[in-house]
Amino acid sequence: MTRPWMTIAALLAALMLPPPVARAQEESQAEVPAAEEEAVPEDASARDALRDIVIGAGGVAGAYFPVAGAICRMAAAHDHGLRCLVESNTDSSANLERLRDGLLDFAVVQSDWLMHASRGSNLFRAVGGDETLRAVLSLHAETLTLIARADSGIATAADLEGKRLNIGAPFTYQRLLTEAMLRALDIDERDLAVVMELPANEQVRALCAGDIDAVAMVVAHPSPQIAQALQRCDLRLVPVAGEAIDDMLAERKEFAAATIPGGLYAAAPDPVASFGLRAVLATTSQVEDRIVEAVAAAVIDGLPEFTQQHPVLFGLNAGDMAKAGIALPLHDGARRYFMARGLIAE
Repeated sequence: MTRPWMTIAALLAALMLPPPVARAQEESQAEVPAAEEEAVPEDASARDALRDIVIGAGGVAGAYFPVAGAICRMAAAHDHGLRCLVESNTDSSANLERLRDGLLDFAVVQSDWLMHASRGSNLFRAVGGDETLRAVLSLHAETLTLIARADSGIATAADLEGKRLNIGAPFTYQRLLTEAMLRALDIDERDLAVVMELPANEQVRALCAGDIDAVAMVVAHPSPQIAQALQRCDLRLVPVAGEAIDDMLAERKEFAAATIPGGLYAAAPDPVASFGLRAVLATTSQVEDRIVEAVAAAVIDGLPEFTQQHPVLFGLNAGDMAKAGIALPLHDGARRYFMARGLIAE
């Protein structure tokens, strides 16, 4: 059955809806919802046996916070021995530091930062790799979304050679993934007619004005930013796929293939293939197997309900959630669950 897509106004409203569970570091803890509270046994010894779990996420205005809230709801409904809370932190690196310090049980983090924290690379070089980090499951994609002027002659990413491209400001995900795409396609910046480093708030204006031919944004879909860009002038979503991209993804496990669903935007009636980062639910080896298995089972067994809880979750499938963008070992509890479901091999 097809799903009717939201209007842009409804989409914007849905993206801003807060989850029912929240805990900022400076604030008191808030439990998930009253329905689960009523299921808590009245017996004092039974109450003592309950296990609180805390999931770290990003700021309340982003997607990670409501996605963590959705995981909390599913986990608490699945296992009444769990009480789940969400903690808002500044970014993935902050959540990974709190996982290392034992202040969180789980965290929703970006796939590349999870890899860096595990290996002790990038920002984590000074503290070294965290060998206790484990993945639980992969979540929504943060997709490299290549947009070109309809009159640019760009039908695939390989057509970028000789064109005018905005590669984004330095030290941004737009720059990181755009450069990864160009390397995979063996396109040097010198092969481009013009290379620009416009910030995000100027690139669509430049595209519509004809100053550049294409730009690649990194977003979770559906994206109001992409919807507004496609409405502003005659633009097209361009696939980023093929053997060269597949070879890159085979080497860089922190990246994963992604598909922008057809019909999500009026100017893109067909699915568009690309790649990007993933949001990943992470934990450590110190968290008990049964708890991790319960959380994984709650999300995957309830996937139809889970994917309805935030627009970025639509289209998730269990097979991808067992491996996409995961560049470190699965937690034993998650591995046991995925093996039992036949989603990964022994």
